[in-house]
Amino acid sequence: MKIAICDDEIKFIDTVCPLLEQWAKEHDIKLTLYRFTNGDDLIDAHQSECMDLIILDVIMPLLSGIDAARELRNMNQTVPIVFLTSSREFAVDSYEVKAFNYLIKPVDPANLLLVLDDFLKTYKQPKTFFTAKTAEGFCRIVIADVDYLEAQNKQVLVHLSNDRTIAVRELFSKCAEVFSPDNGFCCCHRSYIVNLGNVEQFSKTEVTTIHNAVIPISRNSYTTFKETYFNHMFGSA
Repeated sequence: MKIAICDDEIKFIDTVCPLLEQWAKEHDIKLTLYRFTNGDDLIDAHQSECMDLIILDVIMPLLSGIDAARELRNMNQTVPIVFLTSSREFAVDSYEVKAFNYLIKPVDPANLLLVLDDFLKTYKQPKTFFTAKTAEGFCRIVIADVDYLEAQNKQVLVHLSNDRTIAVRELFSKCAEVFSPDNGFCCCHRSYIVNLGNVEQFSKTEVTTIHNAVIPISRNSYTTFKETYFNHMFGSA
């Protein structure tokens, strides 16, 4: 597990890190901690390391914690973020960037451990990830969150169920290996792969997903798509 803590007060980081290490030891977790004193370094590191959790101070010079979180979200990074703040007035901002939780400073160790335990429950839930290269670095995508994929020029657009789109610099053929029938997907066109669990309806020429996306089905792919869909949904073609 990778946890990053970002706070411009080094003494605070020195206080919290032993708590995180003790928590990890008690839960038999192999933990790697990353320490940062500014949001820019945190963002740069996360793009290459793909943190599992970020503990982020709200009030920092230059780039605030809220601004750092916004930048991460704008890059389609869905990493859970726990904000550290001295005032509840930032609760609305933390909601805007979909924070996992926030803690009031000075942080009560008991409250920190409760938040970590809550995070661990979601962390342990079985999820299949696809780590893809983007223009900014690397992004971890939960496969179940993908509505469909679209090949476009030399990149692949990954359309998520929350209406966000991530442009990844991967071969469409590589994506097809990951987003396969075994994982609940089917290539319905040479440029499209759709999440079978999100199919609302389909005809011989197009698929409509539950998120109102309309995706073409090629003539050569229709029979295979139909068989794959019914096999996925009902266990037989």
